[in-house]
Amino acid sequence: MSTDTTFAIGVDIGGTFTDCVLLGADGSIVGAKSPTTPSDRSEGFFSSIARAAEKIGLDEAGLYARTSRLVHGTTTGTNAIVSRTGADVGLITTAGHGDVMFLMRGGGRTAGLASDEALHVFNTVKPDPLVPREMIVEVPERIDVDGDVIVALDEDATRKAVRTLLDRGAEAIAISLVWSFRNQVHEHRVREIVEEEAPGTFITCASDLVAQLGEYERTTTAIMNAYIGPLMVDYIDRIETGARERGFTGRVLFAQCAGGAITGDEARIAPIRTVQSGPVAGIVSSQLLCEQLGYPNALLADMGGTTFDVSVIRHGEPLRRHTSVFQRYEIALPMLDVESVGAGGGSLAWLDESGRLNVGPQSAGAYPGPVCYGNGNEVATVTDADVALGIINPDTFLNGRMQIDGEASKKALEAAGTPLELDAMEAAAGVNRLVDAKMADLIRRMSVLRGLDPRQFVMLAFGGGGPVHASAVAREAGVRKVIVPLPHVAAMWSALGAAVSDVTHVYQTPTEIRLPVSAEQLNEILDAQEQEARDTLKTEGFGDVEPSLSRTLRMKYAAQVFDVDVPLAPGRIDDERCRSIEDEFAKVYTELFGAGSGYAEAGVVITNVTTRATVTTPKPTLPKVDQADAEAGVTRTTRPVYWAEDGAVRDTPVIRLEHGVFGGQLEGPALVELPDTVVVIHHGETATFDDRGNLVVDIPA
Repeated sequence: MSTDTTFAIGVDIGGTFTDCVLLGADGSIVGAKSPTTPSDRSEGFFSSIARAAEKIGLDEAGLYARTSRLVHGTTTGTNAIVSRTGADVGLITTAGHGDVMFLMRGGGRTAGLASDEALHVFNTVKPDPLVPREMIVEVPERIDVDGDVIVALDEDATRKAVRTLLDRGAEAIAISLVWSFRNQVHEHRVREIVEEEAPGTFITCASDLVAQLGEYERTTTAIMNAYIGPLMVDYIDRIETGARERGFTGRVLFAQCAGGAITGDEARIAPIRTVQSGPVAGIVSSQLLCEQLGYPNALLADMGGTTFDVSVIRHGEPLRRHTSVFQRYEIALPMLDVESVGAGGGSLAWLDESGRLNVGPQSAGAYPGPVCYGNGNEVATVTDADVALGIINPDTFLNGRMQIDGEASKKALEAAGTPLELDAMEAAAGVNRLVDAKMADLIRRMSVLRGLDPRQFVMLAFGGGGPVHASAVAREAGVRKVIVPLPHVAAMWSALGAAVSDVTHVYQTPTEIRLPVSAEQLNEILDAQEQEARDTLKTEGFGDVEPSLSRTLRMKYAAQVFDVDVPLAPGRIDDERCRSIEDEFAKVYTELFGAGSGYAEAGVVITNVTTRATVTTPKPTLPKVDQADAEAGVTRTTRPVYWAEDGAVRDTPVIRLEHGVFGGQLEGPALVELPDTVVVIHHGETATFDDRGNLVVDIPA
């Protein structure tokens, strides 16, 4: 990488490590890792950038002076919700609707649970509320389904309600009134009253976040936004101020769950949009890679320190969703579809009440971390299993930047295995077998249970642990090809996704339009969304850039539950295109649910119109690798590794890559050791580098 180039920087904070990627204007890519700092995540943020600067021979000031874009995928809000360390929130809602969050549409006992957990009916309970009942106040007002005011807002009662919440310690206020998305006048007036009574308080109006039907989902989204609002405002301020003090003169952007990035100003207003932004950023970089390699269908497997995240690219596009279950509460936000399971490098091994070995979802996290870190944890983790088996070399962990204790890992695994009459190696192999099965199950849920054949998909494996476990997971899930993308930055893949993220805004308009629909109806909605997008981008400094617009219709059969996204081609809608909409919907519905699953006789309804407005950023094009230099930077050694297939330790070939690629084909069992991760090649598998520098592992049937 030339130090004379300009850079885009992407930073992704994970549960254990904070990753940074420098993307040079010349197309070069360099990654770096730094431990996550839970007490103040901004410290790890700037440390990772400093580490990246060091790798290319620049000081921090020199790097920031040459940086044109800085994009951050943050877990700050996510972690606050998971650990319940957000603000004390007060909720203002319509009289008679104070129990919406507790009712949870009747499904709260099993929402967000795996099927095996939901089957234990007597053990299922609703999640702890983010807002206790005494922090919910109701005010007289009513807007009807058409947006007409039928009961005026009682402003005196509203002022009294606000003062009550403040007296009870409210640090942030969420406002969610019935049918507010049809008419925002009451919610916005309540916001004005809160501002008058308590200037500076963080306030969220549900209708500003969610413009669709679903009182429960709107309310929980508003509550979560308010819950993380104060700490996210403080965090964004620290990131922006710190970057400015270090010499960055541009605008810091923040990755969002819908894909792409938003400005700090928008992230302050709607911090809930940053939830899951790290895994989503990995989808962004994966989609770019799949486009350049010609893979239309891909399963994305991201294994970090705490979770294993899976998403799907189908026909070149990532799957999207309009609602998600997060911490067992349903929230309504447009986002790329990511499912997670507690299976990461820090996942703890434990015995259940029947004496069976289990792994996760509990995690040792960034601190104390795995036993081998030496920070006081004595319970074996997945990383300890990888170390004990010989897959991870303690002497070269994180390229030698972090010292770990391999003997401590073996002792912890021996302690875990003793009650089961297993030695340390057998226990370690059992831990890996369990975590691999857990991850393969999620792959199947994201593919087979959606009618997708995993044999027709490649698997992209990234994150610190993804390449370590990918081939075992792929074999069990039925995937035949694993790609470790750009192996020297695969462990920082989500950070690369942040660096290449476009500026993206999503606009939704709820409707109840029964087909046939007129071109005039659709164009009126689409034109209004496009104008709002252009106005927003202009205020953010992108007024001179022509945005790309993609539009979808959310549609359903009138007598059925599920609605689906139907793409709209660019340009004005005419009567001919209106007539084809029903056929396009039927095709999409049949692909997802099967022939004959739709009750067409009931008619078809458009429930939502969505426009995604995107300002495209420069993207790197992967250059072809010079195979003449294939062995440069390659060291070939061997070391003892325990292979569960053999039930024994065997001397195993190890190819260490400081940079570049190796030539020819590598047959398993073998290890490919990279600066920040290890690729495991099991028995019967073969690995080669493609002409763009990606490591491709073929899995036998």
